[in-house]
Amino acid sequence: MPAVSVVIPSFRGGWLLREAVVSVQSQTLKDWELIIVSDGCEDDFSDIERLDKRVRVVRQRNRGVSIARNVGIRHAQSELVAFLDDDDRMLPDRLLAQFEVMSDETIGLCHTQFRIIDESGVVIGTGASHESQYRDFLRDDGAILLSSTMIRKVLIQEVGGFNPLLPLSEDLDLLYRVARESTLSFLPDVLTEYRRHESNTSPTTSGGAERKLILRQHLFAAEARGEAENIRAIRHGMSYVLTGRAERAIRYAHEARSRQNYLGMLSALGLALLLSPRLTLKVSLRQARRDTFGDHSPATLANTRTRVGRENGQPVEHN
Repeated sequence: MPAVSVVIPSFRGGWLLREAVVSVQSQTLKDWELIIVSDGCEDDFSDIERLDKRVRVVRQRNRGVSIARNVGIRHAQSELVAFLDDDDRMLPDRLLAQFEVMSDETIGLCHTQFRIIDESGVVIGTGASHESQYRDFLRDDGAILLSSTMIRKVLIQEVGGFNPLLPLSEDLDLLYRVARESTLSFLPDVLTEYRRHESNTSPTTSGGAERKLILRQHLFAAEARGEAENIRAIRHGMSYVLTGRAERAIRYAHEARSRQNYLGMLSALGLALLLSPRLTLKVSLRQARRDTFGDHSPATLANTRTRVGRENGQPVEHN
């Protein structure tokens, strides 16, 4: 049985997928298997399978990324599943670093910091992942890139896998459920590259409605179990979720800022303020505080205290 199973779903294939595959093959940890789920992709991957016996291709009609990932998980032989999108890349030490962290059986998920690259692979920005636990997600303070994660297979199965009914935010939905049931670990080293290009940075993409739906589901569960702290955290988180055109404008502003297109950023912020002035101002002020405090934000400090306590054999929950 391999130490790690890597799952890459792919509809588009092409040279970006092949770069993703090469990044897995370049890992310092050699005991892995790679499962490419060809989700209606017309590319021929037979040469990849033929040249590297650690690679398997599972073919299916186009059923969407959630089902494709679930199929890959089902075929995984390892108890540890690492995810990578077909346009992203792993840096060489990622799997080894995560594998070592996951030797602690109390950890259900390990994720890494990432950097942003353009279509040609040039670094254009830094990632925003940080230490995040369940209540951080409820407050809308969690930050994890799915393409940087390694998760226990049994945990994914226990929480039900990816939801194919969600057109957006299906990754966030799974991460919320995994975080509810386990402890997450963050590696601050940049070990993943997230690629931005026209196909995945559309300013019309919106996940605000889906995020509210996810939070409502967790609110229902918290109310049923009488979890007062979680209820307060969810209500706080929902108060920061923009939807519709205002959410799309804020998303575009973030994209423009990452490209140092400050005129575009200001224009998008102006539109968001016009559409939803109070909430846009609230969200913008919170982002400004994050930019100012960085890793010393209250949520991060709380998570650091939790992690230190656990390492000393004294798990303590900080609200």
